[in-house]
Amino acid sequence: MRVPTMPAARLAPAIVLALVLLIACNASGGSTPPPSGACVVADARNNVELNARDVRFSAPCIEATAGMPIVIRFTNEESMPHNVAVYTNSSKQTEVVKGEIITGPNATTTVTVPAQPAGQLYFKCSVHDTMNGALVVRPAPEASAAAS
Repeated sequence: MRVPTMPAARLAPAIVLALVLLIACNASGGSTPPPSGACVVADARNNVELNARDVRFSAPCIEATAGMPIVIRFTNEESMPHNVAVYTNSSKQTEVVKGEIITGPNATTTVTVPAQPAGQLYFKCSVHDTMNGALVVRPAPEASAAAS
């Protein structure tokens, strides 16, 4: 029995595409810096507001402080179901916390992320993969002042 073969001219683009997809799928949530000025910043108690509207989050980035729980007050402004789930990176292999799926309009829930070290996490809507962003955890002011 003869096994069909692919001409080399057709095989090379397929290999390049496979490599690009492999690299993209293995990128961590911390590998890409968030857009400048796009972060919603948590208050002094590490509380932050995030909304869903038009199948998008109100901010592509959340900035919070390390070493204390991060409380996300999530409001779904539309009649489609949404939630907020937080992962260690964009591979979504390690879930940190997953909020309940709520349907609006104007339904609200709270998602509490356990205290995290400085670094970058990934958040997304479990229902809509295109709704996602970076959760940037900055060192606590005392820690950065002591390091100077």
